[in-house]
Amino acid sequence: MTDKLYWYWFCSMLGINSRRQHQLMEIFLHPRELFAASPNIIEETLSKKAYQRFMETRSPDQIRRSYEALEKAQIRFLVSGEAAYPAKLKEIYDYPYGMFQKGQAWQMKPLVIAIVGSRHPSSYGLEIARLFAKELSDLGVGIVSGLAKGIDGAAHRGAGYHRGATAGVLGCGIDQIYPWDNHQLFYEMYETQTVFSEYPPGTRPDPWRFPERNRIISGLSDGILVVEAEQKSGSLITADCGLEQNKEVFAVPGPVTSGNHAGCHGLIKQGAKLVETTEDILSEFPNFTKSSKSIRRFQKKSLAHPEKKVYDVVDLYPRHLNEIMNAAGLSLGETAAALFSLESDGYIKQIHHNIYIKNIYKG
Repeated sequence: MTDKLYWYWFCSMLGINSRRQHQLMEIFLHPRELFAASPNIIEETLSKKAYQRFMETRSPDQIRRSYEALEKAQIRFLVSGEAAYPAKLKEIYDYPYGMFQKGQAWQMKPLVIAIVGSRHPSSYGLEIARLFAKELSDLGVGIVSGLAKGIDGAAHRGAGYHRGATAGVLGCGIDQIYPWDNHQLFYEMYETQTVFSEYPPGTRPDPWRFPERNRIISGLSDGILVVEAEQKSGSLITADCGLEQNKEVFAVPGPVTSGNHAGCHGLIKQGAKLVETTEDILSEFPNFTKSSKSIRRFQKKSLAHPEKKVYDVVDLYPRHLNEIMNAAGLSLGETAAALFSLESDGYIKQIHHNIYIKNIYKG
């Protein structure tokens, strides 16, 4: 068998998690050696269930048929030694030796941000997630999330205007559409974006897999942005994984009266950076901002104009003309002219007389 088929067998047919795989490779060094080992030795090394799978799948013909079925389903199996395997992922201590990928090949961006949050967010949370994902992807930043309902889906959709700009990481087999409510998003991601899973096709979305999957989301990223999360939220597990991996952690604040934002406020108290604009995120990555032509064009074009000051003040909460004028430090005439220009260009919307919000669908 080829080297890749040995890895495929090891990663997908034995039912062994990533941590156990690393332990076995400290002993056997390569799946080929495990495959060739005496059953007596293997029986002492593996659990009863894993040993049974070892005996049942120790067939080159069976492995080849399984791999051919994978290719027919347009699913790629990436081994950690290959160039197509995400380089950032190999930096975490328990990285998967193999990853399953469907859709477009993941083009690693100079900067990647994970956006995570509640599965049952407010409309404010959804808009914020879309806004940050869109603005970041417009500037060449890759967006990673978990393809779940709520904030995850909003982040993928916000970045989805650009082909290959966002990657979804599943807590089940890559052929399992879960939750089904997101089936349309799954099909869109399979068509124009990237979907990853460390689990072989057919793996059920068992609840315990999602916390395990979160280390992959943070591992693919340079920073984690938590948009809306309750005090006990899976998103906080992703943030914790990011901290363990020395990633930057960001959190968007919300109303103190809303329990939906308690997790974000807790992160901020613990030292996560409070984020109001994309600039708050990008300022933590000076190497990216110095080298990015998109950033330089954006800054050169906008920072010198009143429109930039006004745009920074307007957000997804409705704000009155007078409030915007005072916050921007401009005269009434300058503010009115800037608002008119921004509205004409589609950057903001006037939802009532002299009351404005950002338009996240610009562009």
